[in-house]
Amino acid sequence: MLITIKVLKGKDCTVEVSPTSTIQEVKEQIDAALQIPATNQKLLLLGRPLSNDQTIASYPNIKEGTKLNLVVMKPGLRDCIYRAFRKYYSEAQSEKLANEFMTDFEAKLKEQSLDDLERFADNSL
Repeated sequence: MLITIKVLKGKDCTVEVSPTSTIQEVKEQIDAALQIPATNQKLLLLGRPLSNDQTIASYPNIKEGTKLNLVVMKPGLRDCIYRAFRKYYSEAQSEKLANEFMTDFEAKLKEQSLDDLERFADNSL
């Protein structure tokens, strides 16, 4: 069956789903169609979020022609770092570098006192 994905402040798309398709699979189809990473997607039906591990059949209100709303969440720091590395390195290398960067970043952040963080914030504003 065909369902429409309505992106808030963006394009719409139509995807083909079956009753056994999971919400995660639908998100992957949206990723392929609109280039919005599945991890940054939140699908809503009648204002309620849909669970990735549930199937289309588990939501009786989803029928042929149903419109689902898609909220695009901002990517986190790790995703931004990964995308930057991805421009120059392979997927595996980018994944490894992004993980190492975040591990190092979190370790350095833990070394800082609240006073250090407050001074940093004051100087940045």
